[in-house]
Amino acid sequence: MLAITAAAVGLVLAAGCSKTGVSSDNDPPTGTMITNPEDGASLSSQTINVRGRAEVGATVEIMVNGESKGTALASPAVPDDGGLGRFTVVGVHLGDEGAKTISAAVTDLYGNRASENVEIDILLDMTAPPVAFEPPIEGAELDPISGNWSTGLPALTLVGITNTTADGTRVRYGGINEFLPTVYDTFEAPPGPDAVRFWVPLTTPPLTVNNPDSLIRYYVEAFDYAGNVSSEQVSIDWVAEGKDTTLTWDDGSFGSIDNQTTGQRGMKLATLFQAPTWANYVIGIHFFIMNDNVDNPNDPEAPSTKPFRALVWRPNQDILPGVEANEGLNPGELYPEEAWLELVIPNAVNISNDTHFPDKQFFVGMEWLHRSNPVIGLDDTYPIDFKSYRNNWSLWEPIENHDAMIRAIVSDVPAGELKRTAVLRPVRQTAEH
Repeated sequence: MLAITAAAVGLVLAAGCSKTGVSSDNDPPTGTMITNPEDGASLSSQTINVRGRAEVGATVEIMVNGESKGTALASPAVPDDGGLGRFTVVGVHLGDEGAKTISAAVTDLYGNRASENVEIDILLDMTAPPVAFEPPIEGAELDPISGNWSTGLPALTLVGITNTTADGTRVRYGGINEFLPTVYDTFEAPPGPDAVRFWVPLTTPPLTVNNPDSLIRYYVEAFDYAGNVSSEQVSIDWVAEGKDTTLTWDDGSFGSIDNQTTGQRGMKLATLFQAPTWANYVIGIHFFIMNDNVDNPNDPEAPSTKPFRALVWRPNQDILPGVEANEGLNPGELYPEEAWLELVIPNAVNISNDTHFPDKQFFVGMEWLHRSNPVIGLDDTYPIDFKSYRNNWSLWEPIENHDAMIRAIVSDVPAGELKRTAVLRPVRQTAEH
């Protein structure tokens, strides 16, 4: 670079020569400009490089508030931009925080000095605006016993505090995920006198039954135009407090159309299940509804199915259906035939009481309200599990050669998957950068 610069300057000197010697140039340099930093910029670094444009071969002296901080030669530029070269003064120290005037004094190859220095004004600001996370988490409730926050999915709001020295606020995590505030409020309080409270809505990370946990370290941040950022870390352990599983004895196929059962009003059909240790509630029942071979009088293409009572029972001492554990769920009529009817129990049945549901055993099934309707599928696939029973008004008797196509859905919380809650465990840490 030095060789190129010297050659370029030599070319300029040669261009100013004649057979009788060096020609004189009494014109002061013009067109000088400082391009970096920009006039009016706010900076957070005490040491910067000052760049600009000046006459090729000119010496540029950079001063900060009148104090010399270094010099550089203007080298040829491509494109030449009207004959101006480029200069960089490296490592200019700005001193203490505050307003600064950066000026450039320019002297050309012939000793002519520019009539006026070129000046820009900047602000050196190395102080980050304050920031703090302010409990409570909006949209969440604190459990005073466990110390955890819980919220209904899918969103909550973090609240932060800064002051008017901040030019912006946000909450971020993972480098690329950023949430911006929707509301600001200025008030008289620390870290005042002009404190600013801001609200940042957060969306829930993906939570599924197979992936129910997600620990996220959020950063509540305030920043200024100089690039100063203050952060407070809020670690939230999102937990999908709930998982479901379907309990079944059938293999999903009734085989022959003869594998079916129905009854008269007051007859009942039930299947015994045992929930896993983590499950506390029965939240749904599934029935495979067969074709009843009866035409709908209003529309031959429509189902002709009729209402029944879907039930959960406590086991009695003989491990047969005993006391009804719910009021009975009526699915209405005209539900599809040759399909699974999936019912969600509005008031899930709590099976955590070992006296009522020993070892979390329970029965689900139905009571017929109409003669021969509906028709329930039977599975004859080997092996038969002998968990299904019929009640023909008086006694419960096992079904010997089939498993009734009835299934139970159990969960560790009373709500279904679409009504999950999240458990939040904030751990507060502060960081500045």
